[in-house]
Amino acid sequence: MLARVSMVFFRSRSVVLSFALVALVVACSSSPDEPGVDDGGLPDAGDGGLPDAGDGGRPPPDDGGDPGPGDGGDPDPGDGGVSDAGDGGPIIVVPGDGGTVVTGTLAGTLTVAGSPYRVIGDANGIVVIPKRQVLTVQPGVVIDFVGRPDVTEADVEAQAPNSVMNHQKGRVEMRVYGAIQVRGTAEAPVVFTSTNPYGWWGLNFYGADSVGDGDPVFEHMIFEKVRKNEYNGTREWTRGALWAYYPGPVTIRHALFRDNVSAAKCGALDLMFTVASHVEDSTFENNRTSEIDRFAQTGTSSMAGGGAMCVTHGRDSVVSRNVFRNNGLEAFGGAVTDHLTPRAILAWPNPQNTYDLGGGGALHYFQPSNDLIENNVFEGNFVTQGPASVIYVEDVGTRGVTLRGNRFTSNRAGSGGVVVCNRGSGGVELVVATDNVFTGNTANGKAAANVSGDCTTAAQ
Repeated sequence: MLARVSMVFFRSRSVVLSFALVALVVACSSSPDEPGVDDGGLPDAGDGGLPDAGDGGRPPPDDGGDPGPGDGGDPDPGDGGVSDAGDGGPIIVVPGDGGTVVTGTLAGTLTVAGSPYRVIGDANGIVVIPKRQVLTVQPGVVIDFVGRPDVTEADVEAQAPNSVMNHQKGRVEMRVYGAIQVRGTAEAPVVFTSTNPYGWWGLNFYGADSVGDGDPVFEHMIFEKVRKNEYNGTREWTRGALWAYYPGPVTIRHALFRDNVSAAKCGALDLMFTVASHVEDSTFENNRTSEIDRFAQTGTSSMAGGGAMCVTHGRDSVVSRNVFRNNGLEAFGGAVTDHLTPRAILAWPNPQNTYDLGGGGALHYFQPSNDLIENNVFEGNFVTQGPASVIYVEDVGTRGVTLRGNRFTSNRAGSGGVVVCNRGSGGVELVVATDNVFTGNTANGKAAANVSGDCTTAAQ
């Protein structure tokens, strides 16, 4: 059993923390109705630079000429080391020896003594927390959703070697029918990762089937390298690397979501039908929603939204004191290969009589109710050829969403404001307090309005 200790320095929000991990380690305003203030040039945020994992070999699409800084390169697996990746957190290397192999089920308590847990899954590439069972993950545990990399690598259509549908087999999915409690610490976070070069299929809840064994908690964790990129294929649930379809509270604190990709919506996280969920003191960085509708025709609408996170049909959620940096929404139409064509937003009204639902480089809220977005930092997020460089709010009732004390810096979109609110159906649908700060945000290369759309907006 591996028993080495590594040292890592983790910088977040200009604070340098050092910690040792056993086995591995594992953040003067303008008014809401005035254009944002251009500070004389955007920083080189790029497009986040996706690594080679799980995109079928296609290069990152053009998002307007911004270079992609990458993620610093993948370290050499198996040496047990951790390198400093700057504000994005440490680069994690899963030890090549020791650990515990997991096939069909995950339950009970995962300890650092058994770590890393190498999840292969069953014959269908699925691992399950069964109903009426609880999975508790202790500090310092690494869960490697390795699947079957040889199968993934060999999964290439001879007739279409550049298709984004390649490299789907052999990647593992985690399904939650019981309960999950992830309890890392600042010194020893829990890590959800994958050494499969094409990633894994994420962690998925199943609505009422996942209720009854305790509300889910994720504290002090790193969640990375999910690739839900099988566009209109045979796999289910192509939204949200962590798809929390759960009719109750989900608690996420001190987490790092990075380098995750979803095909439909919500690159890193989707809180669907949740009630009173809290996402606090966490970082979302370099996550993507890359929507490719393989049946799309010219003029059809996009359903994509939320480069980092969504709140879908939820209520009373709190998103507070987080950092959303370099997340992006890439919406395309009619392509399944590595040649992708950017699409413009379909304006309403239109002959197709459809709403174009795509938007939100960081967040997408659909049918929100009394949701709070407070004291977050949004920096360098983007939407390719679409609206809302940061937040897209849709189908909103009275005071559906309140924004207080947030900072919006150097975000960019193809159209619309930094925050776009559409299809309001209440009195005052969107509350944007005067202490929100908007600086250097652009839409189609020009200074962006802070808020746009058809909702009624108030400051209180």
